[in-house]
Amino acid sequence: MNNAEVDALIVDLQAGGAQRKHAVTQLYSEFSGKFTRFLQLRGVPESESEDLMHDIFLAFIKRCDGFTPSGQGRGWLWSVVRSKLADRYRQASKENTEAYDDNWEIESGSYDEARLQACIAGQMSVFTRDYPEGAQALSWVIDDELELRSVAELLGRSYGATREFMSQIRSRLRAYIDPCLVG
Repeated sequence: MNNAEVDALIVDLQAGGAQRKHAVTQLYSEFSGKFTRFLQLRGVPESESEDLMHDIFLAFIKRCDGFTPSGQGRGWLWSVVRSKLADRYRQASKENTEAYDDNWEIESGSYDEARLQACIAGQMSVFTRDYPEGAQALSWVIDDELELRSVAELLGRSYGATREFMSQIRSRLRAYIDPCLVG
């Protein structure tokens, strides 16, 4: 697929509807394997690369309105991929340095950090498998820093229903993470 064809597909992403669906299908068929290999070579586990791939394609849709066709479609796609990978690294770094204020605080020196990180990563993977819509909604709020009204639109729910949904997801997530915090 040449750059002009990639440009045309990104323009189709902007159009929405059936054109967007076709464009996503074509872009996924052409690039998903390359993007997955790129992510895995940069340390993203296979189980996480699928989730990150989903986020990348959502980012294509979200950011496509800022694209102007100029024969640089491939470069634009790769810049979005690199940006999402950088977001993942930043989020992982933030998670490692943040102190949680919801009674999840851990006394310094009272835990094995590597074990804790491995446990949380494993539990997040299970949570994502069990509650994919909830994990995606959390990702939009945490990773993409979307406001709850935007998440409500993406989920096709009212603002109030989304607030309740997020509250339930947070409680469910706590049940997955709490066992990691027990010594």
